[in-house]
Amino acid sequence: MFEVIVVNVLAVFFAFISRYKDFRHGLKISFILIFIFLALRYNFGNDYQAYHNNFLIINNYDSINYFNKSFQLEPGWLFLCRLFKPIGFFGMVMILALFNCVVYYRFINKYLPPQYYWLAVTIYLFDPSFMLIQASAMRQSLAIAIFIASIPYIYKKDPIRYIIGIGVAWFFHSSALILLPLYFLGYVNWKINKITGAVILASFISLYLFGKNLAPYVNQFIQSNFERYDVYQGGAVIGTGFGIFYFSIFFILILAYERYQNKETSLLFKIAIVGFMIIPFGLIIQLIGRVGMYLGPSAIIVYPVILMKIKRPVYKTMFLVFYLFFASYLFFQFFTSQVYKDAFGNYQTIFSAPQIN
Repeated sequence: MFEVIVVNVLAVFFAFISRYKDFRHGLKISFILIFIFLALRYNFGNDYQAYHNNFLIINNYDSINYFNKSFQLEPGWLFLCRLFKPIGFFGMVMILALFNCVVYYRFINKYLPPQYYWLAVTIYLFDPSFMLIQASAMRQSLAIAIFIASIPYIYKKDPIRYIIGIGVAWFFHSSALILLPLYFLGYVNWKINKITGAVILASFISLYLFGKNLAPYVNQFIQSNFERYDVYQGGAVIGTGFGIFYFSIFFILILAYERYQNKETSLLFKIAIVGFMIIPFGLIIQLIGRVGMYLGPSAIIVYPVILMKIKRPVYKTMFLVFYLFFASYLFFQFFTSQVYKDAFGNYQTIFSAPQIN
């Protein structure tokens, strides 16, 4: 945990000073640090060892049998393991870490001015559902990064390249197929007014209160299509009244500030809204949490944009304090939870591995 905090604080610091002309490459330095952290990690995360073992087993199969369905892995991941056989599993992890960092760097750099880089990097690093969880969920992490890189094709109304992007993501994690309908958000040009916002918010709260009644039907559909996947367990705070209050406050802010966005950032707000509507189901049906993981990264841009649009300094401060308090709570709870503390609590590098492979 100590190593994670040090890397996170340094990355946020360099992102912060990138607002100054003499340190305009601060965001690049932040992601170089993140890349080193992710590229050199060893046995870090609940699924790391399973991925490592599968890589070794897959590459012991002959060219005919290595696509054997007994692996319960998508063909894209099997192909990737074979492709990186010459440089080994550690080499593959490094390449994936590089791709991941390039995508998130470009995502932040594209949508935010330098003054708000630090908050985006803070969200990415200190919200456990992003950098930390994705360091373990390697296949879906790759699919998420491909989706993020494909978002501009929604805005540009380029169905061919968007479908190709989602198809490639599906090749590595079949849950990505659920992202295809999001393309039509590019054609949703209406702004969310007070009445529409109130209806959406009421629906969101109703799903929290009565979602259990729909859970058996949704669960049956999801499990019949994505039964191969295990899902990460959330923190206890999500199930508390404060968790509902927290999500409701930020959902209200997203609904309120969507109307002030240009078409490009409005798309990210709408993706965030869809993600929020999934949250109540994700708390009841754990498998839906996998779907929400694709939409969650929109918050990395949406929250800083909201802060940027807030005019009064006192409200800016309240926003920051409220978000940073809850994010810190989730971060420290993550490292003390029974599910994650052993797998993430001790950061090791590949230099401590028994052998390089």
